[in-house]
Amino acid sequence: MVVIVSCHHFPDDERIYHKQIKSLLDADFSVLYFTRSSSSVNLSDRALIHQNLSINTDLNTFIKGVFDFLRLRSDIKYVQIHETDLLPLLKKIKEFFPGIYSVYDVHENMEALYRTFSNRIKPIKEILIKVRNFNENRYLKYVDQIIIANPPMYNDPYENKPTRIVENFPKIGYLDTSINNKDRKKDSIIYHGHLASERGIKDLINAMKYVKSSIPSASLSLVGTFRTKEFENEINDLIKELALNSSIHVLGQVPHSEIWEIIKSHSIGVIPFRRTPLTEENTPTKLFEMMICGLEIVITKLPPAQYFLEDSVHWCEPNNIQSIASSIIDAYNTQDDLTNIQKNQDLIEKKYNWEIRQDNYLAIFRAQ
Repeated sequence: MVVIVSCHHFPDDERIYHKQIKSLLDADFSVLYFTRSSSSVNLSDRALIHQNLSINTDLNTFIKGVFDFLRLRSDIKYVQIHETDLLPLLKKIKEFFPGIYSVYDVHENMEALYRTFSNRIKPIKEILIKVRNFNENRYLKYVDQIIIANPPMYNDPYENKPTRIVENFPKIGYLDTSINNKDRKKDSIIYHGHLASERGIKDLINAMKYVKSSIPSASLSLVGTFRTKEFENEINDLIKELALNSSIHVLGQVPHSEIWEIIKSHSIGVIPFRRTPLTEENTPTKLFEMMICGLEIVITKLPPAQYFLEDSVHWCEPNNIQSIASSIIDAYNTQDDLTNIQKNQDLIEKKYNWEIRQDNYLAIFRAQ
């Protein structure tokens, strides 16, 4: 029995549920899945038992509830957590069941995350990062295996620890080789992901003003959740100010199972990330989704994307509206040449798919 615990992700999270849990079930593991979210979905099925607690549940109460449930069972062999906040749960479990194998899945570089979003002055920020790392390290002796989702770009926070890289590549089943799809509009552009300042959303909207001067029919779909209500208001005001209401469509959050058809209905995908500590460390998962769906891709030149790709995308400079606009126009003008799309889909088929990384993930459990 494998126990998967998350306290901040939606139950049907792409990495946790659609990839890791489904891979475990397909490999004939039984899974107990605990979540704490605002969702009411129950994913129990086959050998999966899912229990969700309200997002309003205090974190300590959630940890105690999960532990009290597990301590009554004798069939638990593995426990995997998905947030730093759950390290105290691993400590309790390892002290009660010393033989259980514990896995800590680190989705993002936490130091980079804090450096990007903290509003504190730099000296205070760095002190708090050290405190955060000290508190994390106190619990790592209860962790048998660390999983990280991105190859470290500059520094490895878990150097000399038992670490395994398991990237969040898409499933090969989503590969769409119908790259001559006539239903796609050549002037249709999409951004998919969090809608926040560091993602370069303002730069992209400003760039659209220049794009439309060359491609009057161009349209942009923004698919995802705004990080804050304030930023949502800023974006809506900017769209109105630039008179782009009829050209930019904010679609909001879309379930994972429905996003593929939306991506495939567009021709150009844009990842306009700004240069921040976070975007210089974390691989943009949406890049691979755009590759697998056969889009021309415009992406800012940052180390994580450059690690995986060379000349099959349209690079642009981060924080540079004119550069983003020019690259979108270039992508529009080169759509009759399928070289980029074919290269990207070939990379997906041979290297950047979940089925290859799945074996790396399942090996953690099969080796014990």
